[in-house]
Amino acid sequence: MVSVTEIDSEKERNVVETDPALEPSNHCVVIMEQLPLTYHEPAPTWRVSVALTIRDAGVFGKLSIQADLPTVIIGPLLLKRQIVAVARYPGRVASWSFRFESDAGRAKALVWLHPGVSPTDQCGIHVVQHARFG
Repeated sequence: MVSVTEIDSEKERNVVETDPALEPSNHCVVIMEQLPLTYHEPAPTWRVSVALTIRDAGVFGKLSIQADLPTVIIGPLLLKRQIVAVARYPGRVASWSFRFESDAGRAKALVWLHPGVSPTDQCGIHVVQHARFG
């Protein structure tokens, strides 16, 4: 099951979280779909940060630890829908909580989160770069 929601630059708080029923993962792919803009509005640039909840019974016992990864800047989006970032942690993450902020007025987008498991020793949010067209 994948988490999907609309984010809006005019909302006080934009948070997208993974489904708590999902298995622990060590990466989470962020896909954004930009909704239509009017011609006079600039394409939005989003600030994205993530908090992860880590549960490791062998290390923390029954406790869970929350960690914040640094903020990254994403945008403007070049395609209608694109993978914009991958968050990675070298251990099992129980849940991912992404926060989105934009200075652009009336900027909206849809966001999908795809948690998964892959061999990784990286940690942080990595912006996925796309080639400019034209």
